[in-house]
Amino acid sequence: MSTLYRDYRPSNFSQVFGQNHVKIALQNEIASNKLAHAYLFCGPRAVGKTTLARVLAKSINCTNRQDSDSEPCNTCASCLSIANGSNLDVVEIDAASNTGVDNVRENIIASARVVSGRVKYRVFIIDEVHMLSISAWNALLKTLEEPPKNVVFILCTTEIHKVPATIISRCERYDFKRISVSDIVSKLQNIISQEKVDVDNEVLEAIARQSGGHLRDAESLLGQVLSLGEGKITWDQAELIVPRHHHNEVIDLLELISKKDISRAIKLINAVVDNGLNLKSFVGEGITVLRKMLLNKANPGLAESLGLDLGDSLEIRISSLTTELKIDQIILYLESFLDVYNNSTSSFIVQLPLEIKVVELCLGESTLTPDNSGNPVIKPITSLKSPAKNPSSEKVKIEPGDAEPTVSLKAVADNLSKTEVLAKWSEFLNRLKSVNHSLSFSLQNCQVGELNNGKISLIFKYKFHRDRINDANIKLLVEKTLADVYGGLVHLDLSVDENLDLITVAPELTESAPVDKSIKSDEPNNLLNNLLQTFGGEVIS
Repeated sequence: MSTLYRDYRPSNFSQVFGQNHVKIALQNEIASNKLAHAYLFCGPRAVGKTTLARVLAKSINCTNRQDSDSEPCNTCASCLSIANGSNLDVVEIDAASNTGVDNVRENIIASARVVSGRVKYRVFIIDEVHMLSISAWNALLKTLEEPPKNVVFILCTTEIHKVPATIISRCERYDFKRISVSDIVSKLQNIISQEKVDVDNEVLEAIARQSGGHLRDAESLLGQVLSLGEGKITWDQAELIVPRHHHNEVIDLLELISKKDISRAIKLINAVVDNGLNLKSFVGEGITVLRKMLLNKANPGLAESLGLDLGDSLEIRISSLTTELKIDQIILYLESFLDVYNNSTSSFIVQLPLEIKVVELCLGESTLTPDNSGNPVIKPITSLKSPAKNPSSEKVKIEPGDAEPTVSLKAVADNLSKTEVLAKWSEFLNRLKSVNHSLSFSLQNCQVGELNNGKISLIFKYKFHRDRINDANIKLLVEKTLADVYGGLVHLDLSVDENLDLITVAPELTESAPVDKSIKSDEPNNLLNNLLQTFGGEVIS
């Protein structure tokens, strides 16, 4: 039965696409006649490990190869017998089917001791070697360490972490990588030229991206595409088998966002939905593109080294867009797309979450500001607002939510003692409660300090209370409400004290608050009073 990946398996080093770092090293060893006794090929599946093992076995046993050359001739009796699998001195063993110690003793150890006069080197290619049992490894170890003369071991594995360190240390290790889109496209173009079939380059790039860097998968997918017909195969035919990618539309959307073109961006999103595309898949492609842009921006060439190329036609557009955007903009775009992707199934209108994010990105800018730990954080700033003026000399407008009207305040609130702060604390809690009911409860269970130089100290018993108030959006809301109550800008200084006594904290926070008459004045648990005042209700029993 004929399959493309078997019909077009490379027969020499020059036909192997990708893995240049491995090819060059092996070719130099062969040409200089400095072969190792054991090689370890590790890496993902379908990237050429077994193929290069066969080419290596063929090359070192080729009778027509010159000493300074590394390529097998593929015409001598040795090359032909190895190619068709009839050479008894080149043994391929599937470790997944021969895991036991007895198989290793019979097929490898005993056979390695037999001297062969037919070829120069007896070669053992052990595929999926990580599947061997512990006993089999122990039996193989001595032979692998000191093999008989003219015996070469080539171990192939997709799970290097399962190979014992004692084995790895006795081999020359080569790490294979996933094959790039451009290398896969080159191999597919070579196949269709020999098959005398014309396939759109866009289809080949889509096949390469779909394969995820695994050449055998790409060749199998191409075989399915070629079965659709003869002559020229277009996207209309190939789409029956190959899922269409929409990276171009994704890049179009990102370009429109960068240009703040809300109208065309929204139209593009709705056109994608109207055409029947799964919007979550579309957003996922956007994440892929933005990740590549981020890596390229952080370190040029990093994305390529990780096998993230998307094909020549897309690389040009991505490179151009990457140049136009700053790294903090790319991070903001990426976080927005991730947020849409994670919440795309819960929307009544499927495209609405993405539309909202696009509008936010078009109307806003981004800036990097350090958090409390000194780490950079992306903080969106609405571009419709006028730039902030010098707070030391200008009045500032603060909007503490929709519950209260906007008022003009001094730049920084006056210094207040702890008693003076607590005198207005219940007013602050009531204002905050009208905006966010649960926040007021968190702030009732903390110890309040004095207001000094525009900063107020809050000590919490529980870390999760502190972390909730420290959230960027919530902290902004709390500070705005504090500014409205205390007549000037107020910043929070948050800390945690696990030894804090909440029973003594509660009266401080409520000493000026109105008391619910449904609660008895001799109620022993003041914390219960706080709960009732915050959430309403009365004590039944």
